[in-house]
Amino acid sequence: MSFILSEDLALKNILTGIVVADDKNATRSVGVWFANPDLESRAQSYPYITIELLDFDPATYRQHSGLFQDNDLQGTIAPSGNRTYTYEIPIAWDLTYQITTYSRHPRHDRAIIAHLLNKVFISKRGYLAVPNDLGTETSYRHLILEEFTKRDTIEDNRRLYRNVFTVTVSSEGTTATYTTTGNTVSTVKINKATTADIPPGQLPI
Repeated sequence: MSFILSEDLALKNILTGIVVADDKNATRSVGVWFANPDLESRAQSYPYITIELLDFDPATYRQHSGLFQDNDLQGTIAPSGNRTYTYEIPIAWDLTYQITTYSRHPRHDRAIIAHLLNKVFISKRGYLAVPNDLGTETSYRHLILEEFTKRDTIEDNRRLYRNVFTVTVSSEGTTATYTTTGNTVSTVKINKATTADIPPGQLPI
């Protein structure tokens, strides 16, 4: 999986599909964008949500050391025969994102808050599904709500309801160099030869 890019896409996917209602439209979709794109790239239509990567820190509290083996190179190469790949255990990272919601209607504002707090950023129990590049496996990352701030304001003499969610996503950054190993182990034989040093009353495995 691609470090940061996979988390970006997974966040956009989990935020996409929110629908709010008002007197004029009972099925108004909430747009999702990365940061604030130029107006030329989209028509500015409320309500919408923006995603912005703020920071990333090494997660030393959950870092492991050693070598890891699998047959699909962490989901990037389709398995072939008995070939396996070995590489260093990925570096653990904590990614900090800022999710900001914008709306003009108070009902839209409340509906978006309720959806995010109850279905996406569920306090310390949220999770983010991140599929691998092959689409064969999905890893589930911690999605922790760290802070919520209400930042309503007036823009162009109109109310602008704005909410800022700061969240942490657990992630891993894979090493750049991989080494192909030999075939995978197909059979493990234990105690093929029976030893003479068996205690009285005990049987060999």
